Amino acid sequence: MVVNPGIHAQTPHLSVTDNRGLPVRQVAYWREDASEPEARITSRHHDAAGRLVAQRDPRLFADASAPADLATVYSLTGQALTTLSVDAGWRVSLLGEARQPLHGWDGRGSQRSIEYDEQLRPLAVFEHAHDGEPLCAERYGYGGSDPTLTARNQCGQLIRHDDPAGAQLFEQFGLTGGVVQQTRHFLRSLDSPDWPESLPDRDVSLEPGAGATSCSVFNALGETIEQTDAKGHRQFFALSLAGQLHEVRLQLDKQPQPKTLVNAIQYNAQGQTEQETAGNGVITALHYASEDGRLTRLQARRNDELLQDLHYAYDPVGNVISINDAALPVRYFANQRIEPINRYGYDSLYQLVKATGWEAGGANQGPSFSAFNDPAAVTQYTQTYRYDRGGNLLELIHGGAQGHGHRLLAAAQSNRCLPVLDGVEPDEEDFRNGFDANGNLLALQPGQSLHWNLRNQLREVRPVERDGAAGDLERYEYGADGMRLRKVQQIQTNARTLIAEVRYLPNLQIRTHSGTGETLQVISVQAGRSSVQVLHWESEPPQGIANDQLRYSLNDHLGSSTMELDLTGQIISLERYHPFGTTAWFARRGEIEASYKTLRYSGKERDATGLYYYGFRYYVAWMQRWLNPDPAADVDGLNLYRFVRNNPIMWADVEGLAPVTLLYGFEHVRSRVLNGLATASPQQSFVRIDEINDALQINMENASSDFEGFNEMIREGIEVEDDNVDYFMQATPSYQGTPAEARKLLQGWSDYLKSNAAAFDITRKIQSYETKSTKEVGQFWKKNLREPLSEHDVQHVTSTLQDSPESLFSLRTASSIKAGDAVINWQFRQFSKLALDWMAGTSEAGENSGVVFLDVIARSPDFVFKEFAQETFTTLQRRRSGLWKIL
Repeated sequence: MVVNPGIHAQTPHLSVTDNRGLPVRQVAYWREDASEPEARITSRHHDAAGRLVAQRDPRLFADASAPADLATVYSLTGQALTTLSVDAGWRVSLLGEARQPLHGWDGRGSQRSIEYDEQLRPLAVFEHAHDGEPLCAERYGYGGSDPTLTARNQCGQLIRHDDPAGAQLFEQFGLTGGVVQQTRHFLRSLDSPDWPESLPDRDVSLEPGAGATSCSVFNALGETIEQTDAKGHRQFFALSLAGQLHEVRLQLDKQPQPKTLVNAIQYNAQGQTEQETAGNGVITALHYASEDGRLTRLQARRNDELLQDLHYAYDPVGNVISINDAALPVRYFANQRIEPINRYGYDSLYQLVKATGWEAGGANQGPSFSAFNDPAAVTQYTQTYRYDRGGNLLELIHGGAQGHGHRLLAAAQSNRCLPVLDGVEPDEEDFRNGFDANGNLLALQPGQSLHWNLRNQLREVRPVERDGAAGDLERYEYGADGMRLRKVQQIQTNARTLIAEVRYLPNLQIRTHSGTGETLQVISVQAGRSSVQVLHWESEPPQGIANDQLRYSLNDHLGSSTMELDLTGQIISLERYHPFGTTAWFARRGEIEASYKTLRYSGKERDATGLYYYGFRYYVAWMQRWLNPDPAADVDGLNLYRFVRNNPIMWADVEGLAPVTLLYGFEHVRSRVLNGLATASPQQSFVRIDEINDALQINMENASSDFEGFNEMIREGIEVEDDNVDYFMQATPSYQGTPAEARKLLQGWSDYLKSNAAAFDITRKIQSYETKSTKEVGQFWKKNLREPLSEHDVQHVTSTLQDSPESLFSLRTASSIKAGDAVINWQFRQFSKLALDWMAGTSEAGENSGVVFLDVIARSPDFVFKEFAQETFTTLQRRRSGLWKIL
């Protein structure tokens, strides 16, 4: 699809600040054709203390009678006490003297209170609905100083956590804080628990037996090198000297030897995967543009057979404008020439407005999914999308074999949307009855009710409701971290009730079905870019499927499963998707075999309800929006239902909180922190790594003024003083911890830097590049230099770095100044990557302090990709703005 430059001409992004330097207006210019651009204004209001108290998006800003999208009331100490969202309703928090949350209320009348011990560690969480009695939803138990606990590194650690799904026991910790052994016990019933204080009384509510025990082995750096799931299946991870994954092996229980699932993983200088070999002989190769690191080609080959060959084309700011699968042939059907190419067009805000591709007819595009009768009967399709000023996708027009367009209508003063059914638009009463006070949708479709727990998690779906008789339902249970642990489906027949259950454990699912008597273990392994599942039946396997079947999933750039292969590399199933996740085309080797595919769009599980489970939320693919508001509030903008910024080709969502670009960047590092975010709690602080660095005097100015002394400080470690803590507490208002916790956080980061000081050895880095090729050295300078150097200057400064790097900063020549800035740029990139490793582990940055590092680029609602792309992000100004932190 050809980019129309007229759409983007004269559409700047403007920011207006008050005399305090605080942003009060942001103006973006929208158009999707050559007509005059339309100004869309986002407003922000700050109080006298400079705190953000009200925000309006362009849709509500244009309506003088509309309330703010999000309003906040603060305490005298600057903590948020009340938030009022037009999408998610109101919430009130009562904080303690140490700013710990004590009690909370929300718009549904639900309440939540937390009890603490003298060390301010949570002991119990109580919840109750507006018309109910308080129930103890969680209890915490910590290790003391008993010698038995000492031997297992449990002293002071959380060793038992009773939560809404059962009990989690942490039975052993490693020296670096990683959990070596943990056991999950499930509840006897699906009812919400009311945990008593007595341990024996709590155990009565649990299923009998030893529970499901998982184990991990860590190396000296705290990196996982082996995992054993609850059924005894072992995964082995081999890492390179640089800490990058090199090989993954799997040994099933009772098998004498492990099988290699992926090996020979190769990376480029930016840490991007270039090639890997799967255990079934399929070689995946990835190619990137040298100037910006964007993925240009994704190829998978088995011997001489080309399985996947995706070619990506971009517009100047990085939007994907076409994907060509050269592994597929040109087809002819119904007087059409069908090319295996998807093309995409965007408006000036980079929202997807048009997509073309190919599909087969016959699939239902509502909640249900039916296989295609004739996958060979493909035809072209065109989809166009219309959005309102608030980013709500109101209309999808589909031209093609499936013809599943639809219209939505947004509420007058919120982003809550309902479908237009049979030409009848929903009225105000429909919106009042269609959502609860917290913005949770109450019906998936007419007659299919949705029920939510007190934590705004989907509790139950009733896809079939019968008058005077029990209906069908699907119920979900979640752990304390918000992740789903049980899924129970009940289907009523004339004779009995059939129950199908899935239990989710680390790297393992246990699936049972009362009707067929099936018991299936699904062992899940992330083997490089591919996800691998092993189907191990405890019962008799289905006809035509061998037990312990390995299924390799080839994915596209978003992680969507496009092809399943068996151990010999033969195709099990093929699937392609429309831009927002509905299935465009599906083909299979066998119907029963293909029915065991669970991971589909974006690598997520598609439930029988048709909903995609992302972790913190469910995605409604046929409505192109989330089922309920973002639990992380406005981290991705003021529209809390919008899916991946209406650009599903460039952005993906890992856990249902905020999108990230998966096309380029340090995926190997970033993916670890994004997966780690799945354990984040609503009470967590959000800090930027430069805020921690600033408190420790780790900044570019100090590094450039005294390079040798700065690095010596890192090598020897920084002893955190009261001044460091005071500075951090004053400069980081979003930090929710106590001064003692802040000291622990700062000291933990300093100690981690000291133990990894070798990562900043620029001499060793340059020498390692030169041993590979001069091209590697050139790439280093190209990546880090703000302005290019001549070939002679490159040779000179390279030699200086090898002999005496500190002298580079004492020389005041033009080339040495440029090279010195480049070295500092490189060094602070290392800080960013180390921060992710630090957070992903169970150090002070992770499990203890409750701090997560945000992908500022992906999460900031202020971020405009065009503006960022036009500037070099390695400059000091761009770094200090915060945009570089996690890329």
